[in-house]
Amino acid sequence: ELRLVDGGGRCAGRVEVKHDGEWGSVCNYDFDWDARWATVVCQQLGCGRVVRSSTYTPFGRGTGRIWLHPFFCRGNEARLQDCPHFGWGKHFCGHELDVGVTCAEAVELRLAAGTGPCAGRVEVKLQGQWGTVADPDWSLEEAEVVCQQLGCGSAAGAYAAAARFGAGNGSISLVLVDCHGDEATLWDCEIRGWGPYSGIHDFDTSVVCQGFARLVGGDGGCAGRLELRQGQTWTSVCEDHLDIKAAHVVCRELGCGMALAITGTGQLGMGAGPFWEGGFECSGNELLLSACGRRLPHSQGCTGHATIVCSPYTGFRLANNTLSCTGRVEVKVRGTWGSLCATGWDLPDAHVLCQYFGCGPAVAVPPGGSFGAGDGPLWRDAFSCGGSEQHPGECPVAVLGEPSCPPGHAAAVNCSASREGLGRSAGTRATTPARCPRCPAGSRRVRLAAGPGRCAGRVEVYFNGTWGTVCQDTWDMPDAAVVCRQLGCGTALEAPDSARFGAGTGPLWPDAGDCTGTEVSVWHCPAPARRGCLRGGGAGAVCSAQLSLRLAGGRCKGHLELFYNGTWGRVCANGTSPATADIVCRQLGCGDRGRLAAAPAQERSPAWLAWVGCEEGARSLWRCPSAPW
Repeated sequence: ELRLVDGGGRCAGRVEVKHDGEWGSVCNYDFDWDARWATVVCQQLGCGRVVRSSTYTPFGRGTGRIWLHPFFCRGNEARLQDCPHFGWGKHFCGHELDVGVTCAEAVELRLAAGTGPCAGRVEVKLQGQWGTVADPDWSLEEAEVVCQQLGCGSAAGAYAAAARFGAGNGSISLVLVDCHGDEATLWDCEIRGWGPYSGIHDFDTSVVCQGFARLVGGDGGCAGRLELRQGQTWTSVCEDHLDIKAAHVVCRELGCGMALAITGTGQLGMGAGPFWEGGFECSGNELLLSACGRRLPHSQGCTGHATIVCSPYTGFRLANNTLSCTGRVEVKVRGTWGSLCATGWDLPDAHVLCQYFGCGPAVAVPPGGSFGAGDGPLWRDAFSCGGSEQHPGECPVAVLGEPSCPPGHAAAVNCSASREGLGRSAGTRATTPARCPRCPAGSRRVRLAAGPGRCAGRVEVYFNGTWGTVCQDTWDMPDAAVVCRQLGCGTALEAPDSARFGAGTGPLWPDAGDCTGTEVSVWHCPAPARRGCLRGGGAGAVCSAQLSLRLAGGRCKGHLELFYNGTWGRVCANGTSPATADIVCRQLGCGDRGRLAAAPAQERSPAWLAWVGCEEGARSLWRCPSAPW
């Protein structure tokens, strides 16, 4: 028999063998640097590969018998006693050279004190207890190994723990780690000190990872085309290889609440680079998509890129009320309830919330603060619902350019129904899983799809229980103007054809193309004469409320410009945080790091923003606070 003792578990400790009914230790020459005996021990115990071994009593001296003194093990022996040895009880070393081993199954890695599993203080579990990793020269190479080992993609930053997540307490597990950056695990790096040690925590380390998954091309970091990190590159995912359980895991990993919908682009023209091979087998409860099982592709082709719509809000409720369908609007963001600022809150937003609660249409938006200010934070997020969304999380939300919220100016709503009238509770609702946004047969809705945001894209209409495209034969600016107005997206700037946003899939909606431009919605436009559709579907619209960004002067270098209210304008360097450059580079697909520099513009253009205060780890520029437009 074989065992490891005093190591905090069955896979780490001093090596002992049992002979003639008595346990005894194993010693070895200190020049046996190959230590193939350790490989035999870990394999014999079913504890994985060797992480560390030593002949210098790493787990204390044994007492009593020394049963074995092996030498020149090959490493493929089935049992330790199958290695050459001098005989049971015969040895040329004492207890001062009792060997110990740590196998892979005994060591764990985690990031603690962060906002999720992919950012925090680096901690390693040794001898059954968690401890920190101390290194005054901690760098991106070590951080890269940590992030890849945890399934969190590449490293975004390597930091002293005290500056980002707080210093640890208790023991120190590892000291002075030197990695090349391509090691499979942290223990494959050169490690000077294996603990646990007692000492000060001034040199504790931390990392921020980019994450294994990201959503790109949407209004914010919580909706868009799914891309996964594979080595040093981002890869797309086929829409046929993603289900709602995997989408829930992605949304949770990104701190974006629940998955509202999985959609596809219906085309392969968007995105670049390779595709992820196969899909995922998730229960839906995993913290990271990389923790899900993998499955082979169930189809040969790929009809389009998978896109996910998450809700960044994990709950909605009406507070400080006597009737459940009236009150102060509160939302829950990453576990914290707070009131919503009334500055950008209007009737279409209220209508979506009332319908979501089952409280009928909204009848009024009371003045800000009508139901008190609440005790939590006052979120300045500005919803831009069109009024037909089935869930408040579907509405685009912006923080960029929104003015500061006056104290106590909390949004409120009066819905037309009451709990008593409906026989259901409407006071609090959490986000609800769904394969697609709930669209009852017979309801009519319009959206802009496959574009950079909700205010630019291919026009799609929901009718007869399915989404369809619009014929582009007679589509022009007045038609686009009606769609932009209906969606609350301002005025029409362009009415492109299918070459811009693709032809789409689904049936053609026949009743479009003859608007005058003054109608309230496309439903009020006169039906065109029946003449077929020669050019097919794919009519599009680009509206003035669409926010876009670019770097003037080059794709990944130049003056930062934003498209707002139909015009490109600059962002002033005044008060803009260094992390803003990282967010812009990621959003443009130009890498994960950037550098700000103040430089005079060569051409005259409006200055749209200043004091853009993105924080490290922000998902989208649109979610960063700033001075007003």
